[in-house]
Amino acid sequence: MSRQSGFGLLEVMLALSLGLVLLAGSGHLFLAASQSWLAQGVAVQLQEDARQALQRLAQDIRMTGMFGCLDPGAIDFVDPTAADAFAHPLELVRAADGRLQRLSLVSAEVTQASGRPNWTLVTDCRSTASVHAGGVAPGAGQFAIPIRRQDYRLVGEQLFLSSGASNAVLVEGVTDLRVDRVRNRSLAVSGLRLSLTMGDPQGRVRPQTYRMSVALGNPVSGA
Repeated sequence: MSRQSGFGLLEVMLALSLGLVLLAGSGHLFLAASQSWLAQGVAVQLQEDARQALQRLAQDIRMTGMFGCLDPGAIDFVDPTAADAFAHPLELVRAADGRLQRLSLVSAEVTQASGRPNWTLVTDCRSTASVHAGGVAPGAGQFAIPIRRQDYRLVGEQLFLSSGASNAVLVEGVTDLRVDRVRNRSLAVSGLRLSLTMGDPQGRVRPQTYRMSVALGNPVSGA
């Protein structure tokens, strides 16, 4: 009687079952690794967006109330509308739940920006200083310092920055932005505490909160 060699049906079914199990496990591991890699990429992007937004805010906050080289009391306001802006260079409006609605900052222009400034401070840095509307060329022995109002507004999950005629989205995905005043012993505002929460619309990562404290270069009162 001859003996048959090879695989029986039971062995084939068992091998197929083990292969499917291994294939399913490998697929699950690949999917988990892919999702983890994607989540890490989203988290890094949220962190980068938050870093850029906070850096821009910090830059403008530090310069708030900085109006050239003379004491503000020596400034002549040729444009009378500038007097109130110079007296109150920091305005903070919050919603009932504490979220930022509007942060308005008035300061000397830090970097070259497009469009006309709100005002121009013309001074010789010795005895005279005057503020004019828009852009003005300095005279002999004078300096022209552009002054701008920077308005930050949180609308939905978009943080807008308005400067002059420009109004653009600075960053998207903002689920919360809190701004608190820091006061010194004289009750002047010496800085601001920022708390920015970024979220992923698709829910691939949990919301992430970033905090920063920024000192004003020139503390302001009545803000």
